[in-house]
Amino acid sequence: MQEKMIRQSARLLIRDRRSEAMTVFDILARRNADKLRAVRADGASIRYHLRMDGSEAGVIDVFELFNGVSLAFNSIPQGTASWDDIEPLELQIDWCLRGRFQLDDGIRLGDGELAVHDERIRKRSMRFPAPLYTGFTIRISRSEGAEVLSRLLSLDFDALAQRLTGSSGCKIYAPDPSMKALLESFWDIDEREPLMRLRLKALELISLVNATPRLAPRAEDYLQRSTIESLERGMRLLGSNLEQNVAVADVAEASCMGISAFKEKFTKAFGIAPMAYRRQCRMGRAAQLLVATDKNISDIALSVGYRNPSKFSAAFAATFGRSPSWYRAANSSGSVNLVNAFQPRE
Repeated sequence: MQEKMIRQSARLLIRDRRSEAMTVFDILARRNADKLRAVRADGASIRYHLRMDGSEAGVIDVFELFNGVSLAFNSIPQGTASWDDIEPLELQIDWCLRGRFQLDDGIRLGDGELAVHDERIRKRSMRFPAPLYTGFTIRISRSEGAEVLSRLLSLDFDALAQRLTGSSGCKIYAPDPSMKALLESFWDIDEREPLMRLRLKALELISLVNATPRLAPRAEDYLQRSTIESLERGMRLLGSNLEQNVAVADVAEASCMGISAFKEKFTKAFGIAPMAYRRQCRMGRAAQLLVATDKNISDIALSVGYRNPSKFSAAFAATFGRSPSWYRAANSSGSVNLVNAFQPRE
């Protein structure tokens, strides 16, 4: 697929933003005005804050790629979010770079997994159990979006949607290495021309999905809801009293499991070992304090359980890739893009 051809075709199909027509994400934001608040628009994208139940706001950067097709980069902290009204009729492609995402009906998405679902899946309540969920969502409306992609890529959109979502309305896939590399490349945005580059990547992804006869489904390894609830009880304990030390044996006992079973099931459910999760919680809290307060780094280290500032700085750098002082300076200057920077490492 030649870039020149895509550029020429795309110009004919991109809505003038001065028009009265609403984008896919506009509809969702209007239906849930008390949960989604636009905080910045720079011409190429609009940044929204997503109000979470009992935690800090999530950050969603939305690009309108074509008429009826939007791309949203999601950076969501641990917590729960819910829509007041349902989403419009559309096909959604969700990819999780890092973290966990769960719906009440048992659907869950983990590190490196790709989910495709249609309007039969209602995202009334969404849970994000890990310290930070990072991923993106491509929304394709059943009217304009489907028509645009069918014209640009010469594909049967309805047949593709049915194949990808199946009889249940949702399938979760494990992308092969080539597709995973393409998915990860969405974060390598050329700042000189971000919108065009993202359009090309989205078209390449949908073309690749359409050309792949059978995507590899994720292995079905669901845990029972009662087990998940017990593990979440342990997760809440691991994420609290961060200034104190906690023994995994005590957390396992509170979750009504033996130590080995708790470690195994916790890692299976949330994609991270129990004590690694607690370390991420500590580093996440430290990052908040670095930006929101003028406390010195030694005091922040103590508040998240580190008596030795050097060990704290090493743990922070291992998580965020930068020192605490650099992180504070960069965020204080307002120069950091929350979606593309500081993604915690496991």
